[in-house]
Amino acid sequence: MEASVSILFTADILARAAEAFGLSGEPAKLGDFENYLFELQDHSGEPAILRLTHSSHRSAAQLEEELRWLRHLAASDLAADVAACVPALSGEWVVPLEAADGSEFFASRFRKAPGARAAAGPDGWNPALVREWGAVTGRLHRASASYEAVQPRQHWQEEELTANRGHYLAGEPELLSRFDAVFEELERLPRSDSSYGLIHGDIHHGNFHAHEGKLTVFDFDDAEYNWFVHDLAIPLYYALSGAAVQQLPEDEREAYAAAFFRPFYEGYASEHELDLDWLERVGLFMRMRDLVLYTVLAKKLDESEKVGRMADWIAEIRARIVAGEPISKLDFRALAGEAAAASPEAAFFAEILERESN
Repeated sequence: MEASVSILFTADILARAAEAFGLSGEPAKLGDFENYLFELQDHSGEPAILRLTHSSHRSAAQLEEELRWLRHLAASDLAADVAACVPALSGEWVVPLEAADGSEFFASRFRKAPGARAAAGPDGWNPALVREWGAVTGRLHRASASYEAVQPRQHWQEEELTANRGHYLAGEPELLSRFDAVFEELERLPRSDSSYGLIHGDIHHGNFHAHEGKLTVFDFDDAEYNWFVHDLAIPLYYALSGAAVQQLPEDEREAYAAAFFRPFYEGYASEHELDLDWLERVGLFMRMRDLVLYTVLAKKLDESEKVGRMADWIAEIRARIVAGEPISKLDFRALAGEAAAASPEAAFFAEILERESN
């Protein structure tokens, strides 16, 4: 979290938020990168997730729309696929809490997703789970088509990091030029109801829990209007970003990417139809993720935090941006036509997942 926001977040604000939602117990902090996240207990002792968002990150209207969409998804037979939002004791979905400088933190509550983050192994991150990952993504996109927004979320080009890239990358003219070029390429893409709509925007392995072969997705903070193919590029992007994968020779990294993408797309296609031509743009959207991620790290981290694996990760991202290359160069359109069950890389896929977990 930026220092300017961190200094405003107090124990009193957290206590007022917990009281508004009828939560108690010792708060267990889960995260503080873009939002403050805590686990507490409700009146019956069940775990609950409390999120506090500063007004510099999202407006109350944006948060209301996010939670409205979540309720739509639950009403569209996706209740088991998403971590539901829960209203405050007052009936409000978003509770404003004033900070010392007059700005606000907005509190919202969510059901804790059953299970846990998936790990390598027969019941964890394996082709069957990746297939379900794709299927959940497809169901979200299918339900998105029937959603009518009240106060529409931002479109991809309005996202704060993208809109203010000139500020955050002011000292990196080469990277800013690369960002502008990718932005312009995206701007030229066609938009239709079959290819563009409200998406999760960040369905990587840290934003769902796995339980008995099923996934529950959470963290819809990045929900925006974007091309559906974006949600296919992001899981693969982060699957390839781990240290164990990045240390592999290029041919082995690409074999791993293929072993991941086949079951993911197989699951996705079972729930939602997307013209195969869009898969030719997966690389473009992975390049965009490099640019947005580099920008958010420039915004959020000071130099003392850019050490160890973080420093290596930033260097890897920067090198790809400068080279104008995505994290994977595979022909994803061709891969979509191959059966995941027959993948010769399945054992290799499992081996790399095991390395990542250790």
